[in-house]
Amino acid sequence: MLRKRIPRQDDGIIYGLVEKLLLPFARQTVPDLRVGRTDIIKRLKSCDTYVDTAAGRLPVGFIALRVDRDKRLSVDMLAVNPKFQGRGIGTHLMRQAERTAGERGCREVVLWVDDANTQAQTFYVRKGYDTVHYDARLRCYMMMKRLG
Repeated sequence: MLRKRIPRQDDGIIYGLVEKLLLPFARQTVPDLRVGRTDIIKRLKSCDTYVDTAAGRLPVGFIALRVDRDKRLSVDMLAVNPKFQGRGIGTHLMRQAERTAGERGCREVVLWVDDANTQAQTFYVRKGYDTVHYDARLRCYMMMKRLG
């Protein structure tokens, strides 16, 4: 089941997913990167965040979204617990992103993915996203999908 983030209930699990699944890629580019729970919670506050609770009440995956100045929806973060990957949860979360984009009048969904995260790149390509830019300093690809 997909629902909006409940901070007191979800933020610890979301932070754990970020720490385990996303930050290791960022630290390949910036080895001394220090990101704490308060940094992640601050980021989440500026986003619409949805969680998937396939395992009951607690989230097994999440997606954080924001609309930028150009009326594009940006996927700020997405992570799914490895024990639940391959069950359609990431697909479900990306559908929510595209649904939210449509509701907000956005014609594009954009995201950044680390160049070392080939599993995520493959996932996004399968969802119809194209690489539109590479930032060598960040070692990240910008991917985009235009919505009909």
